[in-house]
Amino acid sequence: MSGVRILLFGAAADRAGTRQTEVALNGGATLAELWPVLVDLHPGLAPMRDTLAFAVNGEYARMEDAVSPGDEVAVLPPVSGG
Repeated sequence: MSGVRILLFGAAADRAGTRQTEVALNGGATLAELWPVLVDLHPGLAPMRDTLAFAVNGEYARMEDAVSPGDEVAVLPPVSGG
């Protein structure tokens, strides 16, 4: 296993109590498989799941998209304003 760097922004960072963390993940995992690992480390994120967006290496990603060791995953809260 190797690390996936997680960057948290806005309310997600506030709930996690950090702006950056790293999780160990097997190769070939998806964002859906990464999510419970991240919630185990930062339980405050759990209620936000339906409002968050994710990006892998700077590209918006869906939960079924793969995440590989060495990737950078951004956890993006909903954008407010108009």
